[in-house]
Amino acid sequence: MSDQTRPGALSAGLVLGAFLAPSALGMSATPIALPALGESLSVASGATAWVLAGYTLTLSVASALAGRLADIRGLRMPIVTGMVILLAGTVLVVAVPWFPAVIAGRMLQGIGGGVAAVLSFGVANRLFTDPRERGRTIGTMGAVVGIVSGGGALLGGALTDLIGWQAALALPGLSAIAALRVLHIAPATQPRKERLDARGAVLCLALAAALAVLLQARTTHLKEDLVLVLAVLAIALAAATVWHVRRVPDGFLPRPVVSNSRFVLAAAAGFTLFAGYLIVQFAAPRLILMDHRLSVTQIGLILLPTGVVSAVLSRTAGGLAHKVGPLRLVTALTVLSAAGLLLAALDGRQPIALVIAVAACVSGFSAGQVALMAAVPHLVDSSVHGVAAGVFQLVFITGGSLGSAAVGGMVGAMSLSTAIGLLAVVPLIGTVAAVAATVLVARRSAAPVAVPLGAQAAAGPDPARATG
Repeated sequence: MSDQTRPGALSAGLVLGAFLAPSALGMSATPIALPALGESLSVASGATAWVLAGYTLTLSVASALAGRLADIRGLRMPIVTGMVILLAGTVLVVAVPWFPAVIAGRMLQGIGGGVAAVLSFGVANRLFTDPRERGRTIGTMGAVVGIVSGGGALLGGALTDLIGWQAALALPGLSAIAALRVLHIAPATQPRKERLDARGAVLCLALAAALAVLLQARTTHLKEDLVLVLAVLAIALAAATVWHVRRVPDGFLPRPVVSNSRFVLAAAAGFTLFAGYLIVQFAAPRLILMDHRLSVTQIGLILLPTGVVSAVLSRTAGGLAHKVGPLRLVTALTVLSAAGLLLAALDGRQPIALVIAVAACVSGFSAGQVALMAAVPHLVDSSVHGVAAGVFQLVFITGGSLGSAAVGGMVGAMSLSTAIGLLAVVPLIGTVAAVAATVLVARRSAAPVAVPLGAQAAAGPDPARATG
C-alpha cells in the first residue's frame, strides 16, 4: 500500500476500533441480558453463565490461532474466515430460540471476536512502522473500545428492554460490517512457505480451553468430579505443550516468544489488568444494588462516564507509550487499577466513588492493552508479531476469567467489599512484572552489540580511536 492510499493514523484507528469494539461488547453487554434470556428459554440462572463462558472460551482460543495464521498466511484470509464464522454464530443466536443453539452460536461469535481482537492490532502494526503513528492509531482504537465497553451495560440493558435479549447478544456481529473497510486498508502480504504446526496448535488450544472451563467451573456449576478430570487434563496438556515447544521451537508457539522473559513479564502485567477489569465489572452492579433499587438501564447510565474516562486515557496512552515507553506506562496503569479496586472495596456503595473506581480499572485495562500492543514490535521479532499479539490476548482473557471467578468464589466466604480489597493485590503483582520487564528491556538496549572480528577488520579502524 502506497503512502498516497494508506489511511491516516486517526481514520485507521477509528476503522480498526469499530472492528475491535464489538468483540468487547460480547462480554460487557451480555451479563445484563442473561436474566431475560433465562426467563424466555426457561433456563436456570446458573446455566445461563455458559452464554458468557462459551464466548470467552472460544475468543481466547481463536486469538492465538488467528495471530499465528496471520503470520503465515497474511491478514486477509483469517479476517474473512473469522467474519463468516461470526455471522453464522450471530444468525444462530438470533434466529434459533433453543438454549443449546444459543450456546453454539455464542461460541462461533467468540471465534470471530478473537479474530477481530488480534488482527485489528495486526493491521495497525503493519500499516504503520513509525512508533508515533502506530501509537496514535492504537490509542484511537483503545478510545473507541473504552467508550463502547463503558456503555456496554447501558446498551445491553436498553436493547434487552426495548427489543429483547437477542438484540444484546447480536452485538458482536457488528464487527463483520467494519471488516469490509478493514479488508480495504489491510496491507497485502505474501504468504510464507510454512505449514501450520497442527499438533502444537491442538495442544495449545486444548490447554487454553481446559483452563477457561476450569476458571468458570463455579459460575457454570460444574460437578466436582468433572472439575477434577479437567484439572488433571490441564496439567497433562501443559506438560505436553512444554515438551512440544522444546521439540519444535519454531512451531505454533515459537520458543522465541514463550521463552522471551520480557514478553512473559509484559503478558503477566496484562493478565492482572484484565483481571482487575472483570473483578470490578462483576462487583459494580452488586455493590450499587446493596443500597439502591435500580433498573438495569439506570445502572448502565450511572456507569456510563467510565467509558468516557477510559476513552480519554486510552487515546492519550497511544502517545505516552512512545514518549515514556509502553512498559513504564503499564506500570502506572497497574497501580491505577489497584487503587480502583481499593476504592471500590472501601466506598463502592456510593455511586460517585464507584464510578471513579470502575473508571480506574476499565482505563487500566483499555489503556494497558493499547500500551502492550504497542510494545509487541519492541519485544519480539517481526516474523512472530501475530502469534505474540494472539498470546497476549489469550493471556488477557484468561486473567479476566480468573478475576471474575476469584471474586465470585470468595463472596461465599466473606463480604463482597472484603473480597475486592483482597484482590487489589492482583494488579500490584502486575506492577512488579511490568517493572521487571522494563528493567530487562533497558538492559537489552544498553548491551553492546557484538561485532565479529572479520567484520571489524573489513570495516577498518574505529573512527573514535582514529581521531583520539
